Amino acid sequence: MLCPSQDVPTIHVLHGTDDPVEGENIVQFRLLYSGRLPAASASNSRTKMKHQIRLEFHPQLKQLWLTNKHLRQACRTSAAYWGQKHPEFREELRPGLPIDQAENWTHEELEMVGRRALAEQWSRCGRGFIPLITQESCESCSLDVLFLRPEGSGMVLRGGDIDNRLKTLFDALRLPDNLDEAGGTEHANDESPTYCLLQDDNLISEVRIVTDQLLLLPKERELHTSDVFLVIDVKVSAPSNTKWKFAFG
Repeated sequence: MLCPSQDVPTIHVLHGTDDPVEGENIVQFRLLYSGRLPAASASNSRTKMKHQIRLEFHPQLKQLWLTNKHLRQACRTSAAYWGQKHPEFREELRPGLPIDQAENWTHEELEMVGRRALAEQWSRCGRGFIPLITQESCESCSLDVLFLRPEGSGMVLRGGDIDNRLKTLFDALRLPDNLDEAGGTEHANDESPTYCLLQDDNLISEVRIVTDQLLLLPKERELHTSDVFLVIDVKVSAPSNTKWKFAFG
């Protein structure tokens, strides 16, 4: 016989107005994370762990760029301009064929050039990065997070501050600021470019957290105190007066 539990999922609006992200130019998708999410603190910033988590989101965001028709179009739109500035890459990709002759280029080739342009624009420490949400591309961004962890519901706020594990998460979702945040020299051979969600975490206009108890991570038999399972529902709207209006919709 099942009895009602007093521990029920708890919803917290940590930042924002609780108004929905609306408009014509909107993209919505979900990111997943399963694993350790330790708290960041003044004495331990969890820099290496943040980059490891960043690399967990990378293939998901890469797949979004490769499959979302609006993002693919945005890459094609910017390809010709960048190709004219870099004739050496144009010659490497299609010898003897000007990139401005778009009718002779496949969509895949133009998208490759466009992603190369973005990776160069947002390069850090000699490595390419591609953020989805930037100051130019984003008008508003909301994160709706299902946060499963061993403690169960509640306990997200400590002394009025966001749980320090969420600080680790938000830093992992943004571009690194320096070599240490990019994983140091031991990650020099990471796949490039690395896809990130955010240029900076201050671009998040709203965060909502639903907390509940994690029983076990998939395929695991033991539970660690810092284990989490996250489902991050991302909703982004782009300004209607920029080229990025074509990337969302």
